[in-house]
Amino acid sequence: LHTTVIGPRSQRVELQIRTHEMDQVAEYGIAAHALYKDDGSGRSRPEQRLSDSRAFSWLRRTVELLDSDEGAEDFLENTKLELFQDQVFCFTPKGRVIALPRGATSIDFAYAVHTVVGDTCVGCKINGRLMPLFTPLQNGDEVEVITSPAQVPSPAWEQIAVTGKARGAIRRATKLAVRRQYAGLGKQVLERAFKRMEIKLDETQLEMMAGRLAHKTLEDIYAAVGRGELSSEDVLKAVSPEDDGHRRTGPAPDSADGWFGLKKSSSLQFRFPGFRKKGEANGKALPIRGLKGDMPIRFAPEGGAIPGDRIVGILTPGEGITVYPIHSPQLSQFDGTPERWLDVRWDVDIGDQQRFAATIDVTAINEPGTLATIASMIAENRANVDTLQMTRRSGDFTDMRIELEVSDVKHLNRILAQLRSSSVVSAADRYTG
Repeated sequence: LHTTVIGPRSQRVELQIRTHEMDQVAEYGIAAHALYKDDGSGRSRPEQRLSDSRAFSWLRRTVELLDSDEGAEDFLENTKLELFQDQVFCFTPKGRVIALPRGATSIDFAYAVHTVVGDTCVGCKINGRLMPLFTPLQNGDEVEVITSPAQVPSPAWEQIAVTGKARGAIRRATKLAVRRQYAGLGKQVLERAFKRMEIKLDETQLEMMAGRLAHKTLEDIYAAVGRGELSSEDVLKAVSPEDDGHRRTGPAPDSADGWFGLKKSSSLQFRFPGFRKKGEANGKALPIRGLKGDMPIRFAPEGGAIPGDRIVGILTPGEGITVYPIHSPQLSQFDGTPERWLDVRWDVDIGDQQRFAATIDVTAINEPGTLATIASMIAENRANVDTLQMTRRSGDFTDMRIELEVSDVKHLNRILAQLRSSSVVSAADRYTG
């Protein structure tokens, strides 16, 4: 007998009453009970048969992990997590008992209830109080899982979860979420490429061409395009092999002018935050909001873009889209690959508190207190300093490179203007890479 009762002052009391026979049933299942009762054949000792039952019980749990279609290393890691762990017993609001390893969190509890509950978990209540998802559970805790259909498990959950089931499910869900993001990006890329060639994107026809493109499904094709593993040109050739590419209506970089010729084309629609025209279609350019965890859109590592910059996207194999400001000298290396250039636009809400990295070069007088003065001016403009590096130091002046977190171009220009007006600063300019 194993139960938990609520006593005076709402205190929970856990009770376990077992005979030796009951203990075998509880630990090893009903098959162990039959083995315990059977003493007739003498073909094996009861201890040996109970050991066999224990092995079968463990194998049943192992088969569940095998059904999850994980790799060999993941299977081994998650299986080891199930061994030699003490347990805690918690309750759902309806009174269902959930057994978990000691040290388990609400994340483990959610996945123990159901994988869908774990994948959509956004919060929890422990004994009626809102608590962080990483809170360790205790015996007798009543856990209510709060879910949202829009939720996607965070990759960080895998480091918090204790049970192998939860870790495996989190890993699968995050991989699937990233794949869906790449597939969505790839679909937008192909739609624009087909429109530029004046060809209608027929998904039924495209799915029939999956084998020719070395993929199995339509989503595989979209995901490969989104990751940059499959070019839109290859897809166009598979769908319309008779088309030699001369119908292209969009621009391509000229080797002489590079990006500076392309940026004048009418097919590239650049937008600034808060300046979208009424009734303007949003599908003309891919929306850019910034770095969002595993999103397949990222900024150039040096001289990155900030809202207000005119921008262009470069499709990078295996990485998705890398966003560059049009003044970046790094764009010249992509002049020979016009199929990788994408029209992108900012999609930042007015009042959004998101910050973006911007780098500035400052030449200042080499005297005590200069650095403090520069830092104070940056702080007065509500910007953060991420890194500061002295690039050159002479007797009279010091050159430094400062990486800031700003909200947009106006914010950055306001900081630069104040720095230039200071008596200790000789020059202050944005670093473009």
